[in-house]
Amino acid sequence: MNKLVIRDLKKEDIEAIENIYALYWPDQKFRERLSSRLKDGSVACLVAENNGEVVGVSGFRKAPEHMIEFTKTNNPAELYILAVKDRQQGIGKALVEKALKDIKNLNYTEVVLYSGETHQDSWSFYDHLNFERVAPSTAPNGELGQIWRILV
Repeated sequence: MNKLVIRDLKKEDIEAIENIYALYWPDQKFRERLSSRLKDGSVACLVAENNGEVVGVSGFRKAPEHMIEFTKTNNPAELYILAVKDRQQGIGKALVEKALKDIKNLNYTEVVLYSGETHQDSWSFYDHLNFERVAPSTAPNGELGQIWRILV
């Protein structure tokens, strides 16, 4: 990796991000929902760019009602999305660290996230970043997974 830059999302990043989404989620309708949230601004998004190429994305929002039972504080955010083109390059870690700083600067008090069983290979990543495994959970779409949290 030559020059990794973490920056805010630009409209022209959407196509590259959608290509990254396709590496993780086979369901086209799900990917369209993710993209619509990028476009409508309901998720604050950060982009990782390496030598001018978009190589990752993270997004966060106020924690939705279905995740509140897993929180400890009264102003939680949700790490809504994290996807990178190439794993094991430090891109995901850089995106999460910047997102946590932004979340804290917006006066959120903790971060929760959900990761489904279909992405169990990423679970140790959150453990390594000192997120606390809270509980198994079922997403609104019925997928089983795990909840993590971290105070900021």
